[in-house]
Amino acid sequence: MQTQTVTLSGLTCPACKKITEKRIGGLNGVTHVDVIVDTGIVTIQGDREISVSEIDEALRDTQYKVIV
Repeated sequence: MQTQTVTLSGLTCPACKKITEKRIGGLNGVTHVDVIVDTGIVTIQGDREISVSEIDEALRDTQYKVIV
C-alpha cells in the first residue's frame, strides 16, 4: 500500500471534495482518497503511485488543478 499527497487549487466547498474524491478514487489502483478543502491537500492511498498527469486527466473538465 502506498500513500502519496498532492495539493490542488480551486477547491472551495464540500461539493469540490466529493467530486475530487470520486474522480481520483476511480483511477486504477486507488483504494482511498481524502481531500481537505481548506488546504487543498489530497491524500491518495493505493497499490501504486498515481502520476500527476493521471490526476490532471481525472480532473480534466473541472476547475481543480495540481499545484506542482
